[in-house]
Amino acid sequence: MGQVESHNEEMDLEQIQDLCMTFMKECPSGALHLHELKRIFGVPACCEEETLYIETVFHSFDTNRDNTLDFMEYTAALHLILRGNLEDRLKWSFKIYDKDGNGKLDRQEVKNLIRIIYKIKLHTTAINMTPNEVCDRIFELVDENHDGQISFTEFMEGAQKDEWVMNMLKLDVNASGWVMQNCVKMT
Repeated sequence: MGQVESHNEEMDLEQIQDLCMTFMKECPSGALHLHELKRIFGVPACCEEETLYIETVFHSFDTNRDNTLDFMEYTAALHLILRGNLEDRLKWSFKIYDKDGNGKLDRQEVKNLIRIIYKIKLHTTAINMTPNEVCDRIFELVDENHDGQISFTEFMEGAQKDEWVMNMLKLDVNASGWVMQNCVKMT
């Protein structure tokens, strides 16, 4: 088992290195714009949910808010998506959901991202609930104090207690699989 984990880890490192080389080749200025990231990963303009997803990911890693990803931001994004542990990915997901940055998620913030995730997951998973029903169910299961908002603690505990909640709240939507699938488009 240790050899398999080691082999997968090596593959991840090799893939990250390939993606870093692609960054340097495609973006010699060191400032990657959103349209360049879409091109690198082959995101077609006609695919609304993938476009919204990549835009959300892009802006979450643009830490200095200059509308570009520098090499460090890009590398951090790849590392989190491809190799990050569950807790770090959940923290990242919470940060993205929390659009106004107040440390709590309201129904509108959750609903907006559930719509994106819902459309992406619909291609690979049978979901028998609407985005509104998913949002309501998340609040039923996670909003412990019933104040209409989900705190960071409620988010983390709720996601880790319930697999369904985890799958709905995790923004990575098998992000590593998505990166690897779209990485093939680059070569």
